[in-house]
Amino acid sequence: MGRRGVSSNLRSPTRASAHLRSVQKRRTSLWFWCGVLFLAALPACTSENSSPPPASVLTIGFPEGAVSGAGVGLGQLTTTFTLEGLTQVGVDGRVLPRLAESWTWEDDFLALRLDLRPDVWFHDGTPLTSSVVADSLDRAIARPRNLALYSSLNDIRQVRPVDDGQLVIDLSQRSAFLLEELDLPLETGPSNAGTGAFRLVSRDASGVVLERFDRYYLGTPDIERIVIRPFDTLRTAWTNLLRGEVDMVTDVPAEAIEFIGNDDVQVISFERRYQFLIAFNSERAPFTSPAVRRALNAAIDREALIANALAGKGQPATGPLWPKHWAYDASVQLSGFDPRFAESLLDGEGFRNGASAGSADSAPARLRFTCLIPEDFSLLEQIGLEVQKQLYDVGVDMQFEVVPIQEYDSRIRERRFDAALIDMISGPTFARPYIFWRSARESRGFNFFGYENPEAERLFQILRTSVNEAATRSGTQRLQRAFQDDPPALFLAWNERARAVTRRFRVFEEPGQDPLHTIWQWTENTDR
Repeated sequence: MGRRGVSSNLRSPTRASAHLRSVQKRRTSLWFWCGVLFLAALPACTSENSSPPPASVLTIGFPEGAVSGAGVGLGQLTTTFTLEGLTQVGVDGRVLPRLAESWTWEDDFLALRLDLRPDVWFHDGTPLTSSVVADSLDRAIARPRNLALYSSLNDIRQVRPVDDGQLVIDLSQRSAFLLEELDLPLETGPSNAGTGAFRLVSRDASGVVLERFDRYYLGTPDIERIVIRPFDTLRTAWTNLLRGEVDMVTDVPAEAIEFIGNDDVQVISFERRYQFLIAFNSERAPFTSPAVRRALNAAIDREALIANALAGKGQPATGPLWPKHWAYDASVQLSGFDPRFAESLLDGEGFRNGASAGSADSAPARLRFTCLIPEDFSLLEQIGLEVQKQLYDVGVDMQFEVVPIQEYDSRIRERRFDAALIDMISGPTFARPYIFWRSARESRGFNFFGYENPEAERLFQILRTSVNEAATRSGTQRLQRAFQDDPPALFLAWNERARAVTRRFRVFEEPGQDPLHTIWQWTENTDR
């Protein structure tokens, strides 16, 4: 397969990235042009021909509409409004009640007794009972993808209804991740209906229509209907927002936030549980060496990357664990930006400056590798260019291969890559990094990167079965140190996202939370 990217020229990193920049300029979803778009579309916003829909209807423009699948893209957004789990997880990784209002551990932590909320109904009129929950969990356990995504489901021996409002989950071993992973969305058997504040009315190529659920147990939403309109590009979604044809756009470029907000549009930012990272194929040289992976981490100035590629919106990431988790030890960090240390590590591994000859139009480098980037993800391309320039400063030549998203996904799953730039979920619990970075040989999770670290695997298993907070803190600290010595990836930044909403609505905001989760509490802005 021919390479669809660009080879860096160590004598001229600007020229080296010219092709990728030209590719960026051709993208229909360019982040940079949102400011230009805002100014160009402003007259359309005040057109006398545009009339806003009733405030009881919320129309959402979804620029990720080209991404398909029940667990991602439009399917994932729909699930946010329609389905709920037994529990939910706070910013600090603590488990909070949802459809289960309380729980107790029994039988030396081998059984979990759950008390369900009363007066909860599914959209098809089915009441929430222990037998319905047991059936839903049994069907979830039968799906192989769930067993990979929710590791604690592998520990469940049986789910036993006790009475209508109580059930017991029997386990084969202690399972510390179980409670947090019971945020798994519940559905009824025949209709796959949920218990969320909105119910699915229709879904087709034109989008999704949801109606409020009048029997929602937390209260009937003021918004009567949600219409989700998918767009192939961010630009077209923004055009529709500024013309008043949609009320919300789910993504705001970081560099556009400061001037997008105005008398008609409000912007709400929040920190995501995702981080940008470059995952290495640890089965390919030179990434078989922990020292090389440590060197590349030391070569990156994350503050500069966040300022230049993310317009200052993000936090430095130095490892795979969520830094706001209650057990996280903030004193344990990967080495900070230290290019001299990076060079000494590479020298020690035999990668001396100018040792590797490149192509005819590129200078020698210590080492060179190719990084996969998905096509039409312009923010990832900007991040990649910034990383490329910083690695150039220590003599490392990172080339790019920009491929369609389907090829990008299949090549990662089949481990046909040197490195890949990824926006990866890594919090707010340790169950998420566990499925990506535990032993690739021992797991059926999502470690497509070949990372093997016996100490990390041992500590992950301790955290999976630990029911003592002191032991969890101790295991977390030791796991952080294991990843400090042997980082599985080049960790870059925890990212932020912003939603843009017309001021026709009063947005109910919870600090640090995605406003999508509070739409059922939004009301009409009668002051407008």
